[in-house]
Amino acid sequence: MQGLCFPENFKVINACGPLTGAGAAVNATPVSLKNVLRLWAVVDVNTVGTSAAVAIVPQCDELVAFGSAISIPNVMNIWVNADVATAPSTFTKATAAVNYTTVGDALRKCVIFEIDPANLGSATITAEYCFRIRFTAVAATDFVSVLYVVEPRYQGRVLTQPTLLTD
Repeated sequence: MQGLCFPENFKVINACGPLTGAGAAVNATPVSLKNVLRLWAVVDVNTVGTSAAVAIVPQCDELVAFGSAISIPNVMNIWVNADVATAPSTFTKATAAVNYTTVGDALRKCVIFEIDPANLGSATITAEYCFRIRFTAVAATDFVSVLYVVEPRYQGRVLTQPTLLTD
Protein backbone atom coordinates (compact mmCIF):
# COMPACT_ATOMS: atom_id res chain seq x y z
CA MET A 1 0.00 0.00 0.00
CA GLN A 2 1.43 3.36 -1.07
CA GLY A 3 1.30 6.02 1.64
CA LEU A 4 1.99 9.71 1.70
CA CYS A 5 5.58 10.47 0.68
CA PHE A 6 6.66 13.45 2.78
CA PRO A 7 9.43 14.91 0.53
CA GLU A 8 7.25 14.58 -2.58
CA ASN A 9 4.17 16.22 -1.06
CA PHE A 10 5.59 18.95 1.21
CA LYS A 11 8.25 21.58 0.56
CA VAL A 12 10.87 21.85 3.29
CA ILE A 13 12.82 25.09 3.59
CA ASN A 14 15.71 25.64 5.99
CA ALA A 15 14.80 29.25 6.79
CA CYS A 16 17.31 30.04 9.52
CA GLY A 17 20.37 28.73 11.21
CA PRO A 18 21.29 27.57 13.59
CA LEU A 19 22.32 31.18 14.24
CA THR A 20 23.17 33.38 17.19
CA GLY A 21 22.06 36.98 17.46
CA ALA A 22 24.73 38.65 19.59
CA GLY A 23 21.88 40.38 21.44
CA ALA A 24 20.20 41.56 18.24
CA ALA A 25 17.13 40.50 16.28
CA VAL A 26 17.34 37.50 13.94
CA ASN A 27 15.11 37.15 10.86
CA ALA A 28 14.37 33.86 9.13
CA THR A 29 14.16 33.70 5.34
CA PRO A 30 10.88 35.18 4.07
CA VAL A 31 8.66 33.13 1.75
CA SER A 32 5.70 33.85 -0.49
CA LEU A 33 2.46 32.14 0.54
CA LYS A 34 0.57 32.69 -2.74
CA ASN A 35 0.74 28.96 -3.66
CA VAL A 36 0.59 27.63 -0.10
CA LEU A 37 -2.32 25.86 1.57
CA ARG A 38 -0.62 25.68 4.98
CA LEU A 39 2.82 26.30 6.45
CA TRP A 40 4.28 25.01 9.69
CA ALA A 41 7.21 26.99 11.08
CA VAL A 42 9.27 24.65 13.25
CA VAL A 43 11.39 26.82 15.56
CA ASP A 44 14.27 25.49 17.67
CA VAL A 45 15.48 27.69 20.54
CA ASN A 46 18.59 26.73 22.53
CA THR A 47 19.10 29.16 25.44
CA VAL A 48 21.52 27.02 27.40
CA GLY A 49 24.11 29.82 27.38
CA THR A 50 21.96 32.52 28.99
CA SER A 51 18.72 30.97 30.23
CA ALA A 52 16.99 33.97 28.64
CA ALA A 53 13.42 34.14 27.35
CA VAL A 54 13.18 34.56 23.57
CA ALA A 55 10.29 36.28 21.80
CA ILE A 56 9.30 34.58 18.53
CA VAL A 57 7.22 36.85 16.29
CA PRO A 58 5.70 35.54 13.05
CA GLN A 59 5.42 38.41 10.56
CA CYS A 60 3.79 39.05 7.20
CA ASP A 61 4.30 41.55 4.39
CA GLU A 62 3.12 42.09 0.82
CA LEU A 63 6.59 41.38 -0.61
CA VAL A 64 9.25 38.76 0.00
CA ALA A 65 11.69 41.68 0.38
CA PHE A 66 9.86 42.56 3.65
CA GLY A 67 9.99 46.35 3.36
CA SER A 68 7.06 46.95 5.73
CA ALA A 69 6.65 43.86 7.91
CA ILE A 70 3.83 43.62 10.43
CA SER A 71 3.08 41.05 13.11
CA ILE A 72 0.53 38.41 12.17
CA PRO A 73 -2.87 40.08 12.80
CA ASN A 74 -4.85 36.94 13.75
CA VAL A 75 -4.17 34.19 16.29
CA MET A 76 -2.75 30.87 15.08
CA ASN A 77 -2.27 27.37 16.48
CA ILE A 78 0.98 26.91 18.40
CA TRP A 79 2.53 23.73 19.78
CA VAL A 80 5.41 23.75 22.29
CA ASN A 81 7.98 21.29 23.56
CA ALA A 82 9.54 23.10 26.52
CA ASP A 83 12.31 20.53 27.06
CA VAL A 84 13.49 18.70 23.94
CA ALA A 85 16.25 16.84 25.81
CA THR A 86 13.87 15.17 28.27
CA ALA A 87 10.88 14.54 25.97
CA PRO A 88 11.95 14.93 22.33
CA SER A 89 8.56 14.09 20.80
CA THR A 90 6.14 15.58 23.33
CA PHE A 91 4.31 18.71 22.21
CA THR A 92 1.58 20.58 24.07
CA LYS A 93 -0.90 22.79 22.28
CA ALA A 94 -0.44 26.31 23.62
CA THR A 95 -3.11 28.97 23.70
CA ALA A 96 -3.65 30.31 20.18
CA ALA A 97 -1.83 33.64 19.84
CA VAL A 98 -0.03 35.94 17.38
CA ASN A 99 3.44 35.20 18.82
CA TYR A 100 5.18 33.17 21.50
CA THR A 101 7.81 33.93 24.14
CA THR A 102 9.79 31.05 25.58
CA VAL A 103 10.34 30.56 29.30
CA GLY A 104 13.67 31.89 30.56
CA ASP A 105 15.46 28.67 31.48
CA ALA A 106 18.44 26.65 30.28
CA LEU A 107 16.37 24.13 28.31
CA ARG A 108 16.27 23.56 24.56
CA LYS A 109 12.79 24.26 23.22
CA CYS A 110 10.84 23.59 20.01
CA VAL A 111 7.84 25.69 18.98
CA ILE A 112 5.61 24.99 15.97
CA PHE A 113 3.41 27.69 14.43
CA GLU A 114 0.63 26.65 12.02
CA ILE A 115 0.15 29.36 9.41
CA ASP A 116 -3.01 29.47 7.28
CA PRO A 117 -2.48 32.15 4.58
CA ALA A 118 -6.25 32.78 4.50
CA ASN A 119 -6.00 33.93 8.13
CA LEU A 120 -3.38 36.63 7.51
CA GLY A 121 -5.66 39.39 6.19
CA SER A 122 -5.37 42.88 7.64
CA ALA A 123 -5.98 46.49 6.68
CA THR A 124 -2.31 47.00 5.76
CA ILE A 125 -1.67 43.71 3.95
CA THR A 126 -4.10 43.53 1.05
CA ALA A 127 -2.21 41.77 -1.73
CA GLU A 128 -0.03 38.66 -1.76
CA TYR A 129 0.98 37.35 1.63
CA CYS A 130 4.59 36.71 2.52
CA PHE A 131 5.79 35.26 5.80
CA ARG A 132 8.84 35.01 8.05
CA ILE A 133 9.78 34.31 11.67
CA ARG A 134 11.55 37.06 13.64
CA PHE A 135 13.35 36.61 16.95
CA THR A 136 13.41 39.97 18.76
CA ALA A 137 16.72 39.35 20.55
CA VAL A 138 19.02 36.34 20.66
CA ALA A 139 22.12 36.30 22.86
CA ALA A 140 25.54 35.53 21.40
CA THR A 141 25.70 32.25 23.35
CA ASP A 142 22.23 31.06 22.33
CA PHE A 143 21.13 29.45 19.07
CA VAL A 144 17.91 29.59 17.04
CA SER A 145 16.86 27.82 13.87
CA VAL A 146 13.72 27.69 11.73
CA LEU A 147 12.45 25.06 9.32
CA TYR A 148 9.35 25.70 7.18
CA VAL A 149 7.24 22.70 6.21
CA VAL A 150 4.90 23.76 3.40
CA GLU A 151 1.76 22.07 2.10
CA PRO A 152 1.29 23.38 -1.47
CA ARG A 153 -2.08 24.80 -2.47
CA TYR A 154 -2.19 22.69 -5.64
CA GLN A 155 -1.66 18.94 -5.89
CA GLY A 156 1.40 17.62 -7.63
CA ARG A 157 4.98 16.79 -6.83
CA VAL A 158 6.72 19.60 -4.98
CA LEU A 159 9.62 19.32 -7.42
CA THR A 160 7.40 20.93 -10.06
CA GLN A 161 5.89 23.57 -7.76
CA PRO A 162 7.05 27.20 -8.11
CA THR A 163 9.63 28.53 -5.67
CA LEU A 164 8.44 30.27 -2.51
CA LEU A 165 11.50 32.51 -2.30
CA THR A 166 10.30 35.07 -4.88
CA ASP A 167 7.10 37.08 -5.27
